Amino acid sequence: MPQHAVKERKRAPSQRSVAARERILDAAELVFAEQGFEGASIRDIAERARVQKANVNFHGGPKDELFERIVARRASELSQERRQAIAQLDAQGEWDAADLISAFMRPLLTRAFGKDRQWLAYARIVAIVSADARWHALAKTHFDPVASLVVQKLCARYPQADPARAAGALVFSVSSMLALCTSEWRITALSGPDGQPDPEDAIQNLLQFCQAGLAGVLEPAK
Repeated sequence: MPQHAVKERKRAPSQRSVAARERILDAAELVFAEQGFEGASIRDIAERARVQKANVNFHGGPKDELFERIVARRASELSQERRQAIAQLDAQGEWDAADLISAFMRPLLTRAFGKDRQWLAYARIVAIVSADARWHALAKTHFDPVASLVVQKLCARYPQADPARAAGALVFSVSSMLALCTSEWRITALSGPDGQPDPEDAIQNLLQFCQAGLAGVLEPAK
């Protein structure tokens, strides 16, 4: 056997190491979502993952690098499903702004309000990225390509729309989506004991709100 092959085999991570890394990333995702970037500490992440602090640094790097890893980890899956949903609209030929905004939002919303608490934590981390200019490069890399595609398609379908206003309407819509993921408790508090919607009702309510806003920007006044 070639000597370089032996060296490569020795460098391959063990199943235990891979499992520890995933446990650390899951723990970091939850801690960042709960405490924000500033409030989160490597100690908190290590305690949640049940590892030593040195292991967190080994598998995830310093806190800022770890946060970037957390953002990147699910971004590709999310972007791919969004692109697939948009491609399905293109394949069917006829669609409007309501269909497009649903294709863009549902991949994150259905995961965030599903059974995997990690995806809800991830949605809250996306909200952190969207609200803080220091993470502009992260947003540009992981989220802007699909968002820009949505703006392009809106402008192509509604040629009378101002691109800046279309982009603004999408940003406002994304802010509303992230508000649902981070502040669902406020809806419950304001609606009273009998007003708590189920997740699908909340998603539908959000989509209707965003669709109405987009229509006001994209469609000419009658």
